[in-house]
Amino acid sequence: MSIQNKELEIIEFDRPGTKGKNDMGRNRYPVRGMSPDGRRAYGGSVSRRQSGRFRKKERRRQRNIHIFLALLAMIFLLLLARAVTLFVGLYMFPSETEEFLKEQEGNEAYPEKLLELLDKNEETLEFVKDYPNRKKYMGKTIDLSNEVSAGEVPLLLQWDRRWGYDSYGEGMIALEGCGPTCLSMAYIFLTGDAEMNPRKMAEFAWEHGYYSPEGTSWSLWTEGASALGLSGEELPLGESNIKQMLDLGGVVVCSMRPGDFTTTGHFILIRGYDEKGFFVNDPNRKSNSEKQWDFETLKGQIKNLWGISR
Repeated sequence: MSIQNKELEIIEFDRPGTKGKNDMGRNRYPVRGMSPDGRRAYGGSVSRRQSGRFRKKERRRQRNIHIFLALLAMIFLLLLARAVTLFVGLYMFPSETEEFLKEQEGNEAYPEKLLELLDKNEETLEFVKDYPNRKKYMGKTIDLSNEVSAGEVPLLLQWDRRWGYDSYGEGMIALEGCGPTCLSMAYIFLTGDAEMNPRKMAEFAWEHGYYSPEGTSWSLWTEGASALGLSGEELPLGESNIKQMLDLGGVVVCSMRPGDFTTTGHFILIRGYDEKGFFVNDPNRKSNSEKQWDFETLKGQIKNLWGISR
């Protein structure tokens, strides 16, 4: 049995203004019909729809490429501007610290270690600059009563001019006295006695043999603390151990390896914590004492630690 082929129906439409013209002036648009196999067939309108979707997709692709290239160009310009700013700042407009250090090259009025301190820590600029006038401060009466609040650990800096020029062992408190300064902060917090300032604590450490050319002896935090009426104990390195000591009302002193706080060796004091991290009193830098530190950052730098309590 044969199947009769059906031709697609062609409907002719006259374009406006072509009435009466021959077939060359007419548009012929194929419409729906049936193909020989019985399936629905479509005319040229489908191909136009597909072509329109393709053009839209291509325009979107091109637009996304342009946006991506514009973002790359913006990032490049920002990085370039940053690099230019750093270059100009470093080489064309040196900081006050850099200018001062350059002026003191070969000047024996300033100890080399003091200039090295400034080179590592710009916070010490005024202290170092005032070194020639140190006798105005050395041995003078120190009153911390207005700087001490009950229940708060005071931030004392070893390079404070009131005691920083005074001697500690073979050097100055500003250079060697991080240990006595930390113990002074702990003592004032735990006892409320503001008389035990870093100068007096450095004298105590020196007189009782807790100073050595390598720095402050670790026995200051146990035997020395006990001699001052405090309780000092070595702690295992662990976040829970530090928090437990702080929860009991004590503080934790840490001996630090080179890292965020020192290039050689240093003591810092941990005074509290919250869900964001630990609060630290660094006797050498205000900036380190103004931010919080997570345990993961601290633990790799802690050489040893002690809990100090009453």
